[in-house]
Amino acid sequence: MNAAIIGATGLIGQLLLQKLIDSGQYENILVLGRKQPHYRNEHDTQVCFISCQLSELASIELPFAIEHAFCCLGTTLKKAGSEAAFIAVDKTACIDFIAKCDASNNYVVTALGANSQSSTFYNRVKGETQEALAELLNQRQKPLSMKRLWLFQPSLLLGERKEKRTLEDMGKLLSKLISPLFIGSLKQYRPIEAEKVASAMLTHARSSQSQSTQATSTQLVTLVSNNDML
Repeated sequence: MNAAIIGATGLIGQLLLQKLIDSGQYENILVLGRKQPHYRNEHDTQVCFISCQLSELASIELPFAIEHAFCCLGTTLKKAGSEAAFIAVDKTACIDFIAKCDASNNYVVTALGANSQSSTFYNRVKGETQEALAELLNQRQKPLSMKRLWLFQPSLLLGERKEKRTLEDMGKLLSKLISPLFIGSLKQYRPIEAEKVASAMLTHARSSQSQSTQATSTQLVTLVSNNDML
């Protein structure tokens, strides 16, 4: 079985890539991105890296068929520099990657509060991306080859990033201090370790592989909430 991952140098992606390798579940893992990630490979898994700009995803030739596609792309409006640049990463590139992989099982990180009708730009784009992905896979459904989508919606991510995000880092510090207060209905907003999100993605990938994928199933899109991953 073959997998593909994008965003493998990010907070969740770098953890997930290592977990995919260590799982021994995949014969080949294709990594797409601008920079080659660091990883350890003590298994027979072949890791293939293709250097590319996100704008080139639609025209790339993949070296082998993909069964599991993992998208961990994500930036901030400040880092992107403009709303258009943010959309190019968090929406367009994500859709292009899933479309290019044409995998049966697709695992995508979005965000808590993702809603295409949201008045908040970030949440609205995440929601639009979710809807676009669901529509894309629905258009590609085949009677004997169902395509499924898992959407992971974490709250504020905790973990060590390579780049500094000052405001986000301050938020993380504050969140760690008040995290015990996130109980009851507030638990869904509790900050979450990137490690837990990566683990949840691998767990669902393993579960989906072991389950029978019958054409009669109607569970084509699965939302994995922050609560589900804590």
